[in-house]
Amino acid sequence: MNHTQNNRKPKENDAAYISLEKHYYDQIFYNQENQIVHNPYEQEMRMLTSIERGDPNATQKAIDEEEEISRYVGVLSDDPLRHVKNIGIVNVSTASRAAIRGGLHYEKAFTLSDCCIRQIEECEDAESVRKLYQAAQLQYAEMVRDSKSARAVRKPQENSHIEHCKDYIFSHLHGKITVQEIAEHVGLTPNYLSTLFRNYEHVSLKQYILNEKIKLVQKMLIYSPYSYIEIANYFGFSSQSHMGVEFKRVMGMTLGTYRDKYRKTDFFDRDSDG
Repeated sequence: MNHTQNNRKPKENDAAYISLEKHYYDQIFYNQENQIVHNPYEQEMRMLTSIERGDPNATQKAIDEEEEISRYVGVLSDDPLRHVKNIGIVNVSTASRAAIRGGLHYEKAFTLSDCCIRQIEECEDAESVRKLYQAAQLQYAEMVRDSKSARAVRKPQENSHIEHCKDYIFSHLHGKITVQEIAEHVGLTPNYLSTLFRNYEHVSLKQYILNEKIKLVQKMLIYSPYSYIEIANYFGFSSQSHMGVEFKRVMGMTLGTYRDKYRKTDFFDRDSDG
């Protein structure tokens, strides 16, 4: 491996380096001549700090403040809609990092960012873009708040074990998960992990796993066209009837009743169980 090549720094005679430097100073001179100043960095930090702290009210205030002040964030594209989309992508990306600093699991933070950015790309007007990235900023603040609340009652070492346990569960919800394999991953005995988990989550580890699966089953029933058996197989239930029994026990209604009541038909074309 050529370490010199991999660690190569830009050189002053590189075309990309020269082009970027030229455009940078052109923009600096243009802004100075026309007295153009970007939005205050302090305003952006108020937004990011509110997300990192898990404070939705402060996040909303930062959004309102952003709407009120003169908003110059640079020109990110000559196309007006593309310009706003780029602003949205930047806002969502920085919000996701603030949420991770606030304690939100990186997979959850990045997944929300991915979903929001894909939706931004599909928008056909600037106002829809703004509503999307502002909704994401608020959702990040709420997710951080909830994450902090769950950790607040636990001691640091115990919190670490529980968080590692939840990380493993989150990454393996698509299949069967046993307490034994989670315990091996965390480095504890199954009995100790089960006891520790119940003491701090007030629910058994097995029930927590089931509850997390049911949450995702709900989303699949609402937003996806997949049949019940396809969903059951995806989440590692032994059968469609097994999933149906557990779903009714947790949610108080059958799969069919739930889907008929909450399904979003705009999100798919074919009949899910036809």
